[in-house]
Order: sequence, then structure tokens, then C-alpha cells
Amino acid sequence: MKILIACYSRTGFTEKLAERIAKELTSRGHDVKMDPIDVVNKKSCWNLLFRQIYQYPLVGLSLISSFFYNWWVKIYHQPEEDIRPHVYPDVSGFDHVCVGGPKWAYTSYPIARYLKQIKGLAHKPVSAFATFGGPPLKIFELKFIFTPMNRQIQKAGGKLVANLGLSSNFHELHLIRIFRLVSWIIFRRSLKSFTLDSDYGKQRIKTFCDKIEMENYIKSKGL
Repeated sequence: MKILIACYSRTGFTEKLAERIAKELTSRGHDVKMDPIDVVNKKSCWNLLFRQIYQYPLVGLSLISSFFYNWWVKIYHQPEEDIRPHVYPDVSGFDHVCVGGPKWAYTSYPIARYLKQIKGLAHKPVSAFATFGGPPLKIFELKFIFTPMNRQIQKAGGKLVANLGLSSNFHELHLIRIFRLVSWIIFRRSLKSFTLDSDYGKQRIKTFCDKIEMENYIKSKGL
């Protein structure tokens, strides 16, 4: 199977995850190509905070009310950011496309622009992966990143078949102690136990790659 992994990584954690996914898929005999996504102008973390700050009260309301979340995610306007030309601007020659980036409240801005620009995604199986500061909280981390990504993938004509989210155990604004406390309170586990090199991370990567292979098998059999 010919697989493309397109990844934006601001601090290097998502890039490491992309490399680990590529290694796993390559070891299974697949032809894997990488397409690093890079921004035209890298902005400071404070600039990003200023651009996102209006979202945080809405994130809080979404955690309190599922009704509000369902309404907000439908009308949410996804910010984007200028990115450099793609290595593979047309992905129609690939059997599967993996797209990954960090969570910035919702989808990171470069990934949103990539999904808007990329050609050839129609009727193609797509998988999404992401890194975030905290533990894999079902709504705050996983749902907030993969629901809007799925909407953008569908808009581009693709079909999301798998997702993978792991903790980076890092936060640019030094909020990591809060996430570590949350991990202990909710999961009774350290935040490191949800990272790339943890048993949890290794198993999630394996399961993610299993789903990619299964989707290809189903498609090849016309099931």
C-alpha cells in the first residue's frame, strides 16, 4: 500500500509521532512517503495565545454543556495559516493519507490550510493523528481535535477511518503542571504514561496502523 504522511509539527513532538507511524507502517511492507507541512512565518506562542484566547470561554462552555458543544462545533470558524508549497500537492496517487498536527484548542491552523488546499482527497481513506499537552481526555483533547478535523476531511471529500492522539507532556505556556495534576486526578496515572514511548502510546500506534491496513483490506475486497 502506498501511504502519505503529511505532518505539521511546531515543537517537534508531532514530528516524532509521524516518524514512529512511518516506521511501523514501513516495517509492515508499505511504501511510505512524508510531506512535512511548514508555515511561511512561524509566530511566537504569545501570538498564538492572542489569536486563540477568544475560544477558551467557549471551550469551557462546551465542557459544561453537550448541547452547546454540538451547536458550537457546527458553526465554529476554523482559523488558517499560510503554509509553504507541498511536496505532494495532489494525493490521488496514494492509497491512504495520514494527516497530523498539534491541537490548538481545536485543529492547528496550518493543518486546516493543508486540508483546504490539498488535491485528490476525494473518496480516499484518511487517518488523523495529533499531540496535545494533557492526557487523552475524551472531550477536551480527543473530541475537540478530531471532530473538526473530520469535518474538514469530509469537506475535502475524504473519509476518516482512524485517529490517534497522544500526550506530548509539554506546553509552551508552561501549563504542563496543571495537565499532570489532571492526569493523576482523572486517570490515576502519570502524564508520561500517555506519551509516545509509553506502553499506552506503543499500543495506540499499533492499533492505529491496524485500522489503516484493515480499511485497505476492506476496500480491496469491495466489502
